Amino acid sequence: MLDKTLGYYQVGQKEFGSKIQACLYASLTKLPIVWNFNNEIFCGWNWENEPEETLEELYHQRAQHIREKYDYVIMSYSGGADSHNALMSFLDNNIRVDEIIVNTTEAGYKYTKFDSNIKSAENVLAEHQLQVLPRLKEITKKNPQIKITILDLSDHLFTELRSAGDSSWVIKKREGLNPLGATRFNYLHFKEVRKKFDWGKKIALVLGIEKPKTFLDKNDDLYMQFNDRAANVVTVSEYYEEYTNSQVEYFYWSPNSLKLMTKQAHTIMNWLKINPGHLDLWRAVSHSHRFYRTIQEPLLRNIIYKNSWQEDWYQTEKSVGDWFSEFDMWFIEGYKETKENQIWREGIQYVKKNIESKYLNIWPAGNIDGLVSFSYKYKIGSCRSNFKLR
Repeated sequence: MLDKTLGYYQVGQKEFGSKIQACLYASLTKLPIVWNFNNEIFCGWNWENEPEETLEELYHQRAQHIREKYDYVIMSYSGGADSHNALMSFLDNNIRVDEIIVNTTEAGYKYTKFDSNIKSAENVLAEHQLQVLPRLKEITKKNPQIKITILDLSDHLFTELRSAGDSSWVIKKREGLNPLGATRFNYLHFKEVRKKFDWGKKIALVLGIEKPKTFLDKNDDLYMQFNDRAANVVTVSEYYEEYTNSQVEYFYWSPNSLKLMTKQAHTIMNWLKINPGHLDLWRAVSHSHRFYRTIQEPLLRNIIYKNSWQEDWYQTEKSVGDWFSEFDMWFIEGYKETKENQIWREGIQYVKKNIESKYLNIWPAGNIDGLVSFSYKYKIGSCRSNFKLR
């Protein structure tokens, strides 16, 4: 069953959870694509009204709401600021989390780097060693009752590609076709995890999707923007459709998190008002995905997660590639001569060939990397100065 709260596409009379399938169908029928991300609810919400509660109170409320709704709560944990803040919203308020699941591709690396001075996105394995594992150790010490599950997806990536045997592997994907995006959250591949979805209990898989994407227009009005590429990072629904007792919960980008998202956006706006020297960073961000990922996101950690995040924790740079994500260079370049890599590339070529160019993300240099984004924006308020020159 299509979970519309995670976003979906309409092409004519058809609805798709997969952006790949929507683009293929639109390219065939020449019908337009409409992305819906809780539009009726979000459009009816007053984003300009700042909630009275603090961010910490709203994080607490969100965690409590999830806990009360489900029998078994699984937190997907990457060690990044979003998932760490979501997790601590439970633990710091004595709200039980049953299990923490971490993805890694450590077994697939032909080499390892643990040098904390290397911050390039290609060195993401070091983030697992130098950030994720130390945080898990701290969490386990304080909360020994939480089950910690570390899943290495390397073997599954190779198995899935071999099983497909050709480009057909792309058809069931939501959007992410980079190696990690094609396999992440596939917890049902692992027998011990799969058993949990057979219990008949209500199970939540909580994901830290995502920091508010905000920008200033030419009038210095601040907008919050939702784009489908961020929402489509989740691929888990492809694997657990038969398990109707389980549900993906975006901790932040949810219809149940409206006050939380609004407070985050107003917190950013208030910060910009007292730090006007940073306004230009928000004026430029809407024009560059790379700029948002590498400049604005690091600033946001100290604005909206200041009580849960420490700047001395190790973090690599953000990946800005899509199909050819820097996080996946271990496979893209390291296994270039393998059959599995060839099958992966065949899938990319299939999409390039069968989807109209207007839906393909074509970079200035002419290379194609990903699909164009669909988005919606909502006005938060004005960052214009109240001072006037005499």
